[in-house]
Amino acid sequence: MAACHGALFPRRLIVEQADVEQADVEQADAEQADAEQADAEQADVERAAVEQAEAASRWKRWRRRLRTIWLEPALRSMRFGFGALTWGGAQRVGRMLGRLAWIVSGRDRSRALAHLAIAFPEMPETERRLLARRTFLHLGTAAAELLHLWGRSPETSLHHVRVEGFEIIEELRRAKRAVFLLTAHCGNWEMLSTANLSHGLGLTAMVRQVEGAAQVAEDLRAHFGSVTLPRGERRAISGMLRVLRSGGALVMLLDQDIETDGVWVPFFGRPAHTPTAGADLALRLGAAVVPVFSERLNDGSHCVRFHPPLSLPDDITEATAVMTAAIEEQVRRRPEQWVWMHKRWRRRPPEEALPREHTEDRVT
Repeated sequence: MAACHGALFPRRLIVEQADVEQADVEQADAEQADAEQADAEQADVERAAVEQAEAASRWKRWRRRLRTIWLEPALRSMRFGFGALTWGGAQRVGRMLGRLAWIVSGRDRSRALAHLAIAFPEMPETERRLLARRTFLHLGTAAAELLHLWGRSPETSLHHVRVEGFEIIEELRRAKRAVFLLTAHCGNWEMLSTANLSHGLGLTAMVRQVEGAAQVAEDLRAHFGSVTLPRGERRAISGMLRVLRSGGALVMLLDQDIETDGVWVPFFGRPAHTPTAGADLALRLGAAVVPVFSERLNDGSHCVRFHPPLSLPDDITEATAVMTAAIEEQVRRRPEQWVWMHKRWRRRPPEEALPREHTEDRVT
């Protein structure tokens, strides 16, 4: 009997061991099934995200195409209406448009407020909000002013714009120096073109290849006698050299983060990706870099002010920093007259590891 019991005991252990192994297999199969289901669900989520991103991209392209289709003809037709107004009347309508934009453009309003918080952290929030609103009113007024002048003879602008410091350009020309004009989206920056009419500046602007509303701006510059060279095209290089060697003035706006070669330099205390083309060109040719900015005055007129040439170091990054500092000085002088909704800090230096969910990164 004992022998029989001893034989059964190992057999029971074998059966129990088999049951345990079977349970382990079943658990492993269940875990594998759960993992496969999780992977499938994750794949579905990722697929949905890709489809959503593609749909958003298609909608963005379609929206841009619609804007191009209707905005350019609308602006071209509006110049006649604004041209029929007085200068003061056009400015009043522009301020109304700026107030409307402040109300309806939530995205740009949020960006402007966030960027002002970066630039002026010590300023009370209520003051920053007032400053952002004044920026919208300024830009609406600037657009109305340009439409008004576009609907009239070029000489009309001379009644509303005065030029200061042009003797700096005359002295450089007498010295046979090439002239590079450093400017930014300050004041009504397109008013720089009026210096062609009053002083024979020979202004040539380097811009990106554009269409739609930006094409309207190019046509407006031509209305005042300025020349536009498309950045990135081979003929632009020869055009730049021709302008500088013939006594003309080449102007670039260096206050935006665009898809081009650049370096990180401080702008309001925070690194900003800034194009190096201006500094590179000036250093290569030994050109004088003259800051020039447009500024709306309290009486509604404008002043185009030329500053003494900058003393640039030989290093491109350091030279770009000096140029950016000159722009910052003008923005601080009249902060309501800069484009605070522009994503100036949208890219971050590689050494910075800011979280994506950070508010400033979402809007910049």
